[in-house]
Amino acid sequence: MLLAILSMVMVVLFSAYMVLKTYKRKEKLPGMAGMMVAMTVGMMSSLALGVQLGIVFQHDLTVPSIIAILFGLGAGYFTGKPVSLLASLDGMLAGIMGGMMGAMLGVMVGSSYIVVLFIDILFIFILSVALQLVALQLADQEAGNSKKTNNSGIGMPFIVGIITVAFGIVAVGATLFFQYQSNQTSVVKSQESQIEEQENSGYQVVSVDVRSDGSSQENIEIKAGVPTKINFIKQTSYTCIRSVQSKDLGIDVFLEKGDNFITLNDLKPGTYKFNCGMYMYYGTITVI
Repeated sequence: MLLAILSMVMVVLFSAYMVLKTYKRKEKLPGMAGMMVAMTVGMMSSLALGVQLGIVFQHDLTVPSIIAILFGLGAGYFTGKPVSLLASLDGMLAGIMGGMMGAMLGVMVGSSYIVVLFIDILFIFILSVALQLVALQLADQEAGNSKKTNNSGIGMPFIVGIITVAFGIVAVGATLFFQYQSNQTSVVKSQESQIEEQENSGYQVVSVDVRSDGSSQENIEIKAGVPTKINFIKQTSYTCIRSVQSKDLGIDVFLEKGDNFITLNDLKPGTYKFNCGMYMYYGTITVI
């Protein structure tokens, strides 16, 4: 949580710096370069902020989306305004897109410091390249010959790019490793808790595995007139299934990693629909 808040502060400050930099160089930026800078700032600022907000507001997609989109709109507009109205429009549209994608990604991945660090490095890398573009355009204007401004050797954007790729490989490897480990441990834990629940409570217990690609059962069959507990076993944190909702049953339960028992009493025969909190996965509960 603290890392996400610090990352949001960094995103806001760096984005403001890019806006000020563009204003200072407004007479030196041609139309195409200005449009690219505005689009980059709008997209990356809203994307990064959306991810961090999505991690902070894990139970809600509305707040992160609105804040990230509004921030991306402002960053894209004020970055492109010194260049042209077309550049502002380009930056604003990129800000809308980045805000929506970032908020969804943040809510889906949950509290993952690996994703936070990766997005931070990616944000710094892309905006560093945009800064280099501004500097090159300024040098081109002063020298009058773009060929004289080509840099040789290893620059900071190149170094940050190498770090980003390397960190991405490590992050993916670590994610897969911990996901595999969590799957193994949660299966054992859920089996033990399920046996204990059946022995001590007298409920009929149905287990549903919640994985990164959805749930193990699209239709859950239970007997009518028998107290029931459905155990949604969340085997990994890397899934967009953050909660289980059902208007038919009046439930909205946030899923923690591991066992999540939902108690259902006195259900009449019939079919009841349920879905994940993001309305991406659906299922039914059939009472017979």
